Amino acid sequence: MYEVRIYKKAQKEIKRLPGIHQKAIIETLADIQEDPSLGKSLARELSGKFSYKIGVYRIIYKINKKEKIVQVVTVGHRANVYNN
Repeated sequence: MYEVRIYKKAQKEIKRLPGIHQKAIIETLADIQEDPSLGKSLARELSGKFSYKIGVYRIIYKINKKEKIVQVVTVGHRANVYNN
């Protein structure tokens, strides 16, 4: 099992979402904690990061396999999240 660390920016982004979506994201983070490879590997300027889809929202995170840590970088709507 991996430790999940959520950047302050991502915490603020989660708090701004409607309650039902917040709950879905938190539940999904538990799944990612068990198996971080569930997400899709990203390319280009986001190389080294992963994306996990939850409806129209995305969780962008990095995996540190050595230390068994998942770092949640950003969370947001699919139209905006890749531009951050």
